[in-house]
Amino acid sequence: MSQSRRTFVGAGVSLAAASALGAMSLAALGQSQNPATPINPFPEPMGPLPPRRIGPAERMKANQAQIKKSTVRLAELVVELQKDLEANDTTNVLSLGVIRKTEEIEKLARQIKSLVRG
Repeated sequence: MSQSRRTFVGAGVSLAAASALGAMSLAALGQSQNPATPINPFPEPMGPLPPRRIGPAERMKANQAQIKKSTVRLAELVVELQKDLEANDTTNVLSLGVIRKTEEIEKLARQIKSLVRG
């Protein structure tokens, strides 16, 4: 009976030693990883999502709103330019304000043209 007790105690000590070594190796593995960043089982895709394609009807609707806004501004600039030209004598010298307004009118006209073309 003493032989079976020795075998039982020896098996228990071996099991305790093996589990202690396993626990120490798991602790060492846990320390080698960065504990501040949890492991995400569902990684996110790389980079941002591609932009959503806009259909022609949606694009034309957005362009139409921009065209209306630009034409209102264009009409305001034309009226201001007419007032400036009537108020000042431009036969000898053009004022810098008149030149800037005409450049802005040209820019708006090109913008409206590109929006209309789509």
